[in-house]
Amino acid sequence: MKKILVYSPYWGTKGGGERYTLTVARSLIDNATVSVGPITSADLTTLGRQLEISVEDLIPIQFAPTPRDRFKFDGIFWLSDGSIPFLPVEKRVIHFQAPFKNVAGNSFRNRLKLFKTTVVCNSQFTKQFIDREFGVNSRVIYPPVAVGKFAPMKKDNLILSVGRFTTSSQHKRPDLMIQSFKKMVDDGLKNWRFCVVGISQGQESQAMVAALRTMARGYPIAVQVNLSHHRLVSLFNHASIYWHAAGFDSNIETYPERAEHFGISTVEAMAAGAVPCVFAAGGQLEIVTDGQNGLMWKNPEQLVSQTLKLIKNENRRKKISAAALLRAQDFGEDRFCRQITEIFH
Repeated sequence: MKKILVYSPYWGTKGGGERYTLTVARSLIDNATVSVGPITSADLTTLGRQLEISVEDLIPIQFAPTPRDRFKFDGIFWLSDGSIPFLPVEKRVIHFQAPFKNVAGNSFRNRLKLFKTTVVCNSQFTKQFIDREFGVNSRVIYPPVAVGKFAPMKKDNLILSVGRFTTSSQHKRPDLMIQSFKKMVDDGLKNWRFCVVGISQGQESQAMVAALRTMARGYPIAVQVNLSHHRLVSLFNHASIYWHAAGFDSNIETYPERAEHFGISTVEAMAAGAVPCVFAAGGQLEIVTDGQNGLMWKNPEQLVSQTLKLIKNENRRKKISAAALLRAQDFGEDRFCRQITEIFH
């Protein structure tokens, strides 16, 4: 049986990239012996539980494999941090989860390493920057979304937003959304609430959460951190509208990493029947068709006006919700696993 290594430098992040990479490993386990690393057995078990992905039969490697170690494998899937590794195997795949720019990607050494290497990106948005930076023609494989775990419930008067609490690199702009919802309430909106949910790790993140809670005080706004997967799914299932603001007020061409690279949480919201109202940039443009299965906005005034129209017109909200639910199915895990398996066949 073939031996395959699935590598990521970011296992501790526990986000969309880790779901992507761990699902790669899971999709290959039927036809290969799959090692993942660098990660301890305990951390791998915890990660699998948190992401609700089976890690049974996966072999954890505690230390980063040296170039000599890599010779032991028949295939390697490598999540890049912007650098290009030496992969001395027949089947080699380098995955870019972010639109790296100005990292000397098209150097002679990198061109040698990328010869006969499959380069995979998580969206067309990421692809345009990676192809330009590294001089490749990458393949887009959209992230796997567990759409089957969501089931629309009776909708509450709830607007939901989900994203990591951080100001580094990609900033989800919960501050902008809180201020926008406060304006709606000040202008007369009643019986609706806004919930911002995210992962909080470290002092910077905790300080950000505290500042957001201060900003939201006195309004029907909740800022919740590190929820269980079950609780998060429940919020998705009961939310009527989903907000997303990553990339707003940024020069996306100069700083593409600040935009949403794909938008897993947007797809999850759509799978739960929530109508997405998202900033018109990055990977969101590949998920949402404005006016059909969601709404786009370019400034806070549009965010407020688009949302109020949805709130006031329940029939339109239901129609877009049904279309969003249908669109979400295009990003399911079965499609993802087939595409990954084809590469390593």
